[in-house]
Amino acid sequence: MFNTAIPPTSADQPIDQAPSFDFRLRQDRATRRPFGRMEHAVERFLGHTLSSTFQPIFGLAHRGVVGHEALLRVHDDTGRPISPLAFFHSEHHAKNLLYSDWLSRCLHLRNFVRQSNGQDGWLFLNFHPNVTRTGKSRHFRFTEELLRIHGIEPNRVVVEILEQGFHDESRIVEIVDHYRSLGCLIAVDDFGAGEANFDRIWKLKADIVKLDRSLIVQASRDARARAFLSSISTMLHQAGKLVLLEGIETEEQTLIAMDADVDFVQGYHLARPTPHLTPIRAAEPLLASLSGQLLERERANAHTQTRELNNRIGDFLALFKKKVTGKQTDRHEKRFGKYLKNPGVRRCFVLDGNGIQLGENLEGCAPVNPHRRQLIPLTDARGADWSRRDYFRRAMRYFGQVQVTGPYFSLPDAQDCVTLSLAMRHKNGQVRVYCCDLAWSRAVRPELLIHSHAG
Repeated sequence: MFNTAIPPTSADQPIDQAPSFDFRLRQDRATRRPFGRMEHAVERFLGHTLSSTFQPIFGLAHRGVVGHEALLRVHDDTGRPISPLAFFHSEHHAKNLLYSDWLSRCLHLRNFVRQSNGQDGWLFLNFHPNVTRTGKSRHFRFTEELLRIHGIEPNRVVVEILEQGFHDESRIVEIVDHYRSLGCLIAVDDFGAGEANFDRIWKLKADIVKLDRSLIVQASRDARARAFLSSISTMLHQAGKLVLLEGIETEEQTLIAMDADVDFVQGYHLARPTPHLTPIRAAEPLLASLSGQLLERERANAHTQTRELNNRIGDFLALFKKKVTGKQTDRHEKRFGKYLKNPGVRRCFVLDGNGIQLGENLEGCAPVNPHRRQLIPLTDARGADWSRRDYFRRAMRYFGQVQVTGPYFSLPDAQDCVTLSLAMRHKNGQVRVYCCDLAWSRAVRPELLIHSHAG
């Protein structure tokens, strides 16, 4: 038990009318460690027993534990478990919310410091969004004193802010600024759930963004959701944020997280919460094995897909070596001929030297978007200006060489593709850029192919 002086509040006494909260923390004289030699501290408060558990957070690059999230466990006087959410939101405890939050935070720090043994891992601490609505200055002083007494450097503490927990932007910014001034790191929790938005990320200047588990659930079911997850990770990295993906519950989800290049992962597949800290290298064999598995999978897919794409590029180049320099005609279907029957070809089209499309798209035999009928306004591209597209700019920059773009979202059918392009000058001096959209698979690495076929 803590040696704490908790003011005698009644269940009906509002928090802002309660006596001043005097948190006296006893230190053992011999060791100068907080709370003496207790192995694992628990606390009893208003008929409930509170205890700590810690779920490890793993760094994918480091293949080790980089921190632990402290989670509260609550039992009633009969030993029945109560969810922390129900505990904090019950009418009985809502009036003692500040004290409950302080006590749980003190409990977590005590148990974390007692077990850390000089390791440098982070401690992720949640706090209830409503705890600073009253007693803000006391809340700030308490946090500083708590860190000082436990002898933990602020840069080892990550304060988690629930992304949807605040409606008063000025108050939450003030709270975040206070913790940052202490030296703590700031994490935005549950990003991607509900009304999550990037605007709050900029305002809070978060160091770490925790992606909600709904994102990995969707990514494990749908290829486009996987691509979306990777895009979010990339955008957050470009904004200077570290990315943590929580809710990892299967091996496949771990592989998806690795492929999305997130920095940290957390979830039951790797480790469940326990009262004790997880050793740094606990999951190293598993993460190393999965990393190797992902690499082999990517190599195998890339080898097959790249070989097929190279064959199409070769056919494309051979086609125009024979026909582009011949008699000029507006009958582009004659130029592309059997190439449109090549598997994976979505469409072929021709641009002039200014990037303006000449004629209509010539459709290939690759599978089309089943909702294409709804995209009819986008299908007629005659006269469209594609001068800002990468495939046009590449072709004009490397005249006479087949170019391959990276994957992008194609307007005519709202699907991902890569585009082959080749700029040639006819005998009459006119420039034509011949283009072909190919069905895209993430296994292909088009950057390896860009200059593999010089004209």
